Amino acid sequence: MALEPTDPLSVLNQAFRDAYAARREAVLSRMGPVIAQIDDLLILRKGGQRFEAPARTRRYHVYKVVTHVPLALHVLLAPLKQALDEDTRVRLATLRGLITQVRGSFDSRGLPAEHLARQHRVLDASLALVEAVLAANRVAQEDLSAFIHAQVPDLMKNAEAAARDQLETMHAAVEGWKRQMTPDERDQLRAVVAASHMSRPGNVATQYFAVTLGENWEGRFHEEEPHPGKRVLSSEATFDEAAAFSLLATHVLDARTSTGIFGEETRMARDLLADAAEHILAEMFQKAPAP
Repeated sequence: MALEPTDPLSVLNQAFRDAYAARREAVLSRMGPVIAQIDDLLILRKGGQRFEAPARTRRYHVYKVVTHVPLALHVLLAPLKQALDEDTRVRLATLRGLITQVRGSFDSRGLPAEHLARQHRVLDASLALVEAVLAANRVAQEDLSAFIHAQVPDLMKNAEAAARDQLETMHAAVEGWKRQMTPDERDQLRAVVAASHMSRPGNVATQYFAVTLGENWEGRFHEEEPHPGKRVLSSEATFDEAAAFSLLATHVLDARTSTGIFGEETRMARDLLADAAEHILAEMFQKAPAP
């Protein structure tokens, strides 16, 4: 059971938390320049000032939304083995109306001709599937499979276009900021990337910062490392600016504390109980963890 808030141990623990929070804020205030990428925004904190720049343009979202349409239809229809239920019919009818409405808006979005044609292909194929399914009141799974596989080449081209938009947009902003920094500030520059759990491995912004800041770049296969770099950090499921920068300061403070207490810089990057748990579990189950 948890300790009561009035228990002297709880009060003592809160004093530790308060002291830690105060020190973390002090660390953040004295750090060199730091950049956070949160959704469509890049935020630079340097010398007590805050600067903003775009991380993506609207084109990124055009490619992303169109890509989601065939995926949504597959998710909606793949489980169906019988006639459409009323909820599915309503959702398909809604999608039909939205696709029709969106399809007529692309000519004003300034896409290159090849990219524009690709969006029309995807939406036209999606609309044709919706019409056929609603007319038949059911979906043949072989037709659904043929539909989604036919879309994959265009979906992957959209993914490439979205990635290029983000990388080129970020690079322009970051290089502009770096040109205004001293050599020492560029050497101290750190980055934190807000990412959801599923998009964390190979995250576009994480890969970019790893390359531009000279960290170990693992490309699209990036996963959690036992000895990660020190200048690029993923902030999983944290899309709040203050929380993202606070997390970065936490890692810096913990690295210093770990070295001072344990003589191991990454010791506090894992659960304080982790080493003991591994030893105890090995005894309990008579086995060793996989390397």
